[in-house]
Amino acid sequence: MTVSRTALKSLLALGIAVGAACQPAPTAPAPPSSKPPSSASPSVPTPTPARASNPAPTFAVETFNAGKFDLSNQRGKVVVVNFWATWCPPCIAEMPGFDATYRRLKADGLEIVGLSLDQDGPGVVKDFLAKRPISYPIAMGDNATATRFKIGNGIPYTVFIDRQGNIRDAVTGSLSEAAFEQKVKALLAEPA
Repeated sequence: MTVSRTALKSLLALGIAVGAACQPAPTAPAPPSSKPPSSASPSVPTPTPARASNPAPTFAVETFNAGKFDLSNQRGKVVVVNFWATWCPPCIAEMPGFDATYRRLKADGLEIVGLSLDQDGPGVVKDFLAKRPISYPIAMGDNATATRFKIGNGIPYTVFIDRQGNIRDAVTGSLSEAAFEQKVKALLAEPA
């Protein structure tokens, strides 16, 4: 079977697009900002300075593996909120790196919560976690929370929150373990 160059280019472009982010997530108007959220890349910029006008929206969820998670109780910690789904290959690909970083840096003040946007409900997430145990808290997310965090182009969507509760960065698309850890360590190095 032969495939034309045009067909190969189309498949390659589709593969690249799918690798960057899965499906469009709930959309909200983009906030006015002097700097757009960064995209995943080998060259990771230092997080932007904290702005008192950019506090993270609060939420509380019951997790599948760590009891209740309440963002308002996490002050003093660097918190990463990761929106993902079980059907999203880039989401699943970044989870082992997030988990390894979490285990290494939890004692230094890192907290991660994964919010699943699976529309088939908690059963698919429970099945996923039974096959792939994750040590950081995993819960069901919802459209309201996703919208308040201003998800734009798709998932995975990862939000970095500093020790004072301000959103410092947001990334659409998967992150390598090294890029993720660099972003986390930059925030952990700041005073509590």
